[in-house]
Amino acid sequence: MRVFRAAVHALARPWVVFWLASTALSRSLIPKPVGTDDVHTGGTNPARLLLIGGGASIGYGVLSHDLALGGHLARQLTAITGRAIDLDLVTDREMTAVSAPAVMAKQPLGRYDAVVITLGLIEALTFRPAAEWAAAIDALVGKTLERGRHDLRVFVVGIPPLPALMSYPVPILLLAGQHARRLNELSRDLCAGRDRVTYLPFDVSHSGETDRFRSSATYATWAETLSQPIAPLLCTRGADGELGAADSGDEAARQASLDALHILDTAPEERFDRITTTARDLLGTSSGAITFIDRDRHWFKSRVGVHQGQMPRFGTLCDVTIRGREHFAIEDAANDPRFAHNPMVAAEPFLRFYAGYPIEAPDGVRVGTLSVFDPEPRTFSDADAALLRGLALMVQNELRLPG
Repeated sequence: MRVFRAAVHALARPWVVFWLASTALSRSLIPKPVGTDDVHTGGTNPARLLLIGGGASIGYGVLSHDLALGGHLARQLTAITGRAIDLDLVTDREMTAVSAPAVMAKQPLGRYDAVVITLGLIEALTFRPAAEWAAAIDALVGKTLERGRHDLRVFVVGIPPLPALMSYPVPILLLAGQHARRLNELSRDLCAGRDRVTYLPFDVSHSGETDRFRSSATYATWAETLSQPIAPLLCTRGADGELGAADSGDEAARQASLDALHILDTAPEERFDRITTTARDLLGTSSGAITFIDRDRHWFKSRVGVHQGQMPRFGTLCDVTIRGREHFAIEDAANDPRFAHNPMVAAEPFLRFYAGYPIEAPDGVRVGTLSVFDPEPRTFSDADAALLRGLALMVQNELRLPG
């Protein structure tokens, strides 16, 4: 039977390749998301996910990832877990398990709590031998675990039923659909034998929509299929306000990311000052700043209620903030033994309250902070943390734009 199946696939492959090539132009005209390849949901204690692959994750039919699978998945995970979600997307219709490792090698996997892999459609349509698929997906998962954090979770999403993605000729549906089921069986068995790896069946139905006009509602339904098993495995992290481990670690790489922004020693800009002023006003402090952490200095791109343009780096609370991935707050630094003797606390400006959120360069490396501070002690709530995070994300969006 295996020999017979291989012979049928060998005969069918040239015809399928020809059909795919002949329909490439019409498929290229289908709307798909434009703009940034990331999605953020509101809240605190964010979990960070990477969604990588092709097929359903691309978002054909809608013009924003917020309306596509990534956006719905992020929002549903937040609704279930109560945690904010930062989701990055790396998608390519032609990506395969063989080409994906080179793409994955460019991703900073140490940043992520989970990686969601959506591959296999191309392999199913081109009848890639099952043994080759198993070896390729096994190598991809292994390299991902090796490069990621010790607690990284990897989710391998099954190939969905072909009619759910596109209207294929009946022979393709029969032959490629059967092959997709075989590849899914191998993926499921592979995941069952690895720690921190989960196979997610993607048994979604055809919505009846045309290929060109797949709706956001369809992606919401598909996201529900994935969010339910992913949510319980997004482990909770340490309490807000704890000193974070320096998980970015490589100071040379961090400095290179900062230098690549070409923002140090540039003139003040209204687009950044507006965010700083909003943060100060909404959080009710006397001062606020957007700060970039250079080699040996703490340089203000934007400042309100701050006189100096820079200060020595080490020992500043912003230097502490960039060690972690979420907000860092001190409600009364004078009564905190970690900071009571800090020069900024014990002397001018006699800082008592501080709250900061790390700012990332477009490559995901933490290079600075958005912070607010005050000479009087203050409380800092979860709502305040969510607000500060949202404003920090606005700074990050500005860093993606030309000056």
